[in-house]
Amino acid sequence: MFYKQTVNNIKVVIIPLDGGLLDLNRLRFNYFKRICKKHNYNITKKEFEDSLGNMKTMYQQFPISKNYSSEEINNVIERDLFEYAKLKPDAIKKEGTEELLHFFNQRKIKVAVLSTHKIKSAIRYLQLTKLYNQIDFIIGGDSELPGLPDPAVLTTTLEQLDCQPSEAMLVANFPSLLSAGNQILMNVIYLNDLCSANETVIPRVFKIAKNNFDVINVFLFSPYDTMEIYSPLLGMSKDMDLETLNQTYHHLLEEYKNDEQLIELVRDTYHYFLGQIVSEDDYPIIEPSFFKEYSNNESNKDSSINKKNNDLSSLLKNQKNTKTSISTDLNEVNNLIDQINGNVSNENIEENKQEKLQIKKEKNIGSKFADFGYTLIIDALVSFIALLLYVGFEDFINGPGIGASIVSKIIELYITIALAPFKLIFNGLNSLISLVPDYSTITAGNQFLSTLAIELLFAIIFNIIIIYICKLVYRLIKNIGVENEDN
Repeated sequence: MFYKQTVNNIKVVIIPLDGGLLDLNRLRFNYFKRICKKHNYNITKKEFEDSLGNMKTMYQQFPISKNYSSEEINNVIERDLFEYAKLKPDAIKKEGTEELLHFFNQRKIKVAVLSTHKIKSAIRYLQLTKLYNQIDFIIGGDSELPGLPDPAVLTTTLEQLDCQPSEAMLVANFPSLLSAGNQILMNVIYLNDLCSANETVIPRVFKIAKNNFDVINVFLFSPYDTMEIYSPLLGMSKDMDLETLNQTYHHLLEEYKNDEQLIELVRDTYHYFLGQIVSEDDYPIIEPSFFKEYSNNESNKDSSINKKNNDLSSLLKNQKNTKTSISTDLNEVNNLIDQINGNVSNENIEENKQEKLQIKKEKNIGSKFADFGYTLIIDALVSFIALLLYVGFEDFINGPGIGASIVSKIIELYITIALAPFKLIFNGLNSLISLVPDYSTITAGNQFLSTLAIELLFAIIFNIIIIYICKLVYRLIKNIGVENEDN
């Protein structure tokens, strides 16, 4: 698909969360590869890359779909990947991500993040990695819009940001996203992710980037990287007709076939002038067969989205100890980083992991002590104020009247409940060990504390126990809610 592309006057950049900002595609591939291996199927990066673009159908082309639906596989993988991300949020950021977003903010270029998965998950990932505040717009794969390579998700994003395709830059990292961008004539930078850009990609993008630092370089230096200076050296120009340009191009490829740098320059120069000639001569924009076949394959996948499969949860339960079951062991997920950073030894990974866990443990201990101290102070203060109020209004509480009687009964009930555990503990210990005093002896008072003071101390301890039980219940309910939201 040949048309003139530029990096000038860009108002909006659309970049994928999956494989663009965060290394989620590689994590998903490694996880899914393990699942497939247990089912005696070896998946390649290219196969997985071609399936990206629609979370509802991305797993349907693989043999494992005979046993599990895409939704079931998605639920298992996404749940475990987020658990891993919570342990190592910095490890999932792609190289140069923070610098790239900072660069766009400096240039006042709006950043739209596109996720092929649920928008809630995308927001949680961005919040977890502390990138959320640098994003202007987020769109997920769980919307009612058609999945990639249909360009609807891109056109909707541009409409929301009031931007024309010619004023936007798409950072694409898999074929279906590139195809969608080409269909609406967007400027495209192809970011190498699972697989490097091949011959079918090169003519359809403005530049190819190895990482996010390269994307910054494209914006910085491309305006000065004009191909006009190579025109007299290579014998190509925009004044040629298309047939002459093609002949010159193939002649140069043959002449410099042993020099990779010159070949790359010849290709870039050819595509630059080709874009100009096509634009000026108003040639029809032709979508190559590669993308036609790709779009047809995606359409076929969409038509079978409601395919019925066996329930994964029951299969996991029945096959828990067999090699063919999908593992949900979080320890296995945490080892995925070993596959991603293949150049890092297992000893270094384990050492870094232990160091981070130690730091986290120290922070947790400090925060727990601070929380306990704060809770104790508040509890003691409230209990002391309650005691003062009781002493001040004792005549009213013990006096006649229905209201006074109700208040008196509530206070008696609270005191009975608060002191009951201590009576049970001390009386029980006294019956077993005679040296331990019983409850009556302890509360009889001494030269330091009166009976009322000792009972107040027990009430404070009881209140603290109740507070921490409530906190525990709240956390359990919150965790259950998060798990249900993921599913």
